[in-house]
Amino acid sequence: MSRPRLLDLFCGAGGCSVGYSRAGFDVTGVDIEPHDDYPYDLIVSDAMRVLLGVDFLSEFDVVHASPPCQAKTTMSNRYRGKGGRTDEHINLIAPVRDLLLTWGGLYVIENVPGARFDLREPITLHGGMFELGVDRPRLFESNAPLMLAPAPATRNPLGVYGARPDGRRLWTRADGTEQRAAASIEAAGAAMGIDWMTDFRDIAEAIPPAYTECIGGQLLDYLERAA
Repeated sequence: MSRPRLLDLFCGAGGCSVGYSRAGFDVTGVDIEPHDDYPYDLIVSDAMRVLLGVDFLSEFDVVHASPPCQAKTTMSNRYRGKGGRTDEHINLIAPVRDLLLTWGGLYVIENVPGARFDLREPITLHGGMFELGVDRPRLFESNAPLMLAPAPATRNPLGVYGARPDGRRLWTRADGTEQRAAASIEAAGAAMGIDWMTDFRDIAEAIPPAYTECIGGQLLDYLERAA
């Protein structure tokens, strides 16, 4: 029996893709840049252009999209409106949703917590739900019902972001908990549940696959009930 097909737009090196594959989907990725570590079929193209192809989208049971989040990060919110590069970041969430709704199929849109008011009834997943070494909260909108069980946040989470893994201390709270940056690519990957990426920037921009493995299982149940 063939597996349901999922198209992962703005896929990067495949954090979301691997999670969906583990859940049971046959995954194809789309990204504007090539990624040698991407483990499935990869279409190197502008995802917005791909979204215009309704006939192509209809070859898939689900479309996932992770539009660039730079416009909604904490750092962008801090510096927006001051005439710097932050003001050049484009928010693609609404245009992506409009094209997915025109297509009419099952979709998921993922983004950072700063995009909460741009997303429709999103759920939040974080590393503590999956016993990961990172906090990394991310929001997920879908036109299928998604559920989650609450869980405490990761204590002393590793910071997996920035230009390189330098191990520096990022912050310490009054209760003694702290966050340090990953000191190596291997440590960053282990904290995220990622073992196939070799470029730190890819890991730093990735979604832990445990998130979409969880969501993918729910989507499969939804598709089975719909059938």
